[in-house]
Amino acid sequence: MLVIAVILSLIALYWFPKLVEGLPISDLDLLADVRNDSAAFLRDSLGNLITREDSIINSKKNVTKEGVTNIADMSNGSSGGMVQFYEALSESQRRPVRIAVLGDSYIEGDIMTSKLRQLLQERFGGKGVGYLPMTSITATFSPTCRHSFGGWTQHKAVDRTGYVGVYNNITGNYFNAVDGAWVSLTGLSSAYSLAGTSTSSSFYFMGGAGSGYATAVVNGTDTTYFPLSSNSVVGHAIVYGNIKTVKWTVSNPGNMVFLGTSMDCENGVIVDNLAMRSSSGLHLKSMPSSVIRAFNQARHYDLVVLIYGLNIAGEEKSIYNYYNKNLEAAINNIKSNMPGTSILIVGCSDREERTASGWRTKKSVLDIIQAQKRAAIDCKVAFWDLYTAMGGEGSMVAMVDRGEASTDYTHITHKGGDRIARYLFDALMLGYESR
Repeated sequence: MLVIAVILSLIALYWFPKLVEGLPISDLDLLADVRNDSAAFLRDSLGNLITREDSIINSKKNVTKEGVTNIADMSNGSSGGMVQFYEALSESQRRPVRIAVLGDSYIEGDIMTSKLRQLLQERFGGKGVGYLPMTSITATFSPTCRHSFGGWTQHKAVDRTGYVGVYNNITGNYFNAVDGAWVSLTGLSSAYSLAGTSTSSSFYFMGGAGSGYATAVVNGTDTTYFPLSSNSVVGHAIVYGNIKTVKWTVSNPGNMVFLGTSMDCENGVIVDNLAMRSSSGLHLKSMPSSVIRAFNQARHYDLVVLIYGLNIAGEEKSIYNYYNKNLEAAINNIKSNMPGTSILIVGCSDREERTASGWRTKKSVLDIIQAQKRAAIDCKVAFWDLYTAMGGEGSMVAMVDRGEASTDYTHITHKGGDRIARYLFDALMLGYESR
């Protein structure tokens, strides 16, 4: 009777965190190894057991191509689906088509996005490396831009203290500046040929008043001055030319807040790498609507790609209802304040752990992917299964053996990023050509 009582109590404790939502209590799941998070199995046409989310996602993969893991668009043509992005690509010769790739340390240093940018620009036109924050801890790591700076104080959405929510924006960063703070960008073309030059450079800030100004020096000679004032929440200054190097400097910044700068093009594709180490992307749910709309007006994105999950996968939980709920809130915040923008959730990549029988995918990775599929279904946006595209179980081990991932069996190298970029590019092109 005592054993039965203990077992029943342990099973009951599994529900406790759900009943007291918000408390920092880890799930206790006695049946984790035998229970499926989706609550129900179905069978596919071959008789294989699949989850309910898998069944719904697979039903949207109407167009297939050998060797391509295609994108499942859950929007039925409504806002947030891929149709708007595909239409934008068809207009790339007349205007810039911008893509924001939001993620964590998995893509920092322009990993994956550098190759994706090159592939898209080769097909649809464009040049430059896109948006960069004022400072970066991986500035010396990027193969596409020589990034140097001084005089800035960074605040990140993942900081435990000091981050002011009214400045929370899609990049996850903002900066305070001393008088004379500066940032310099030089495009590099040795590894990715189209990153070497740009035709414009922008400088983004929030607010603006008083006698402050920004100075842009292009290619070491041409100097332009801009007053730091704006009638919108997010202001920006822009210079044009055949830009190989640009240096922005601020004078008399006062209490203004600064965001980042860019090397862009006036037509073709622009891909922004908006990586933030240790992020799970949940800061996106609390962005003020006024800030999202203002940033979108200053720098409109045709596609927002969300590549998150690995930072959650380190937690030993068997279900991710809390993560799913907050991910959906983040997606809906973007959808409601960035009309006309397509949203693509990229499923969590493979992450391995050593077991008695060798390297195996962490169960939490598979649980996260189910939560991400659920979010795509509920929010009516698109989903791309990176785990499957990589090769599924054991794919990270294979990447490590090929020198495409680090020996933590979690993070990829630039070489591995190039491989994944090709997978994603092929999926995007399959959708574009089948529209």
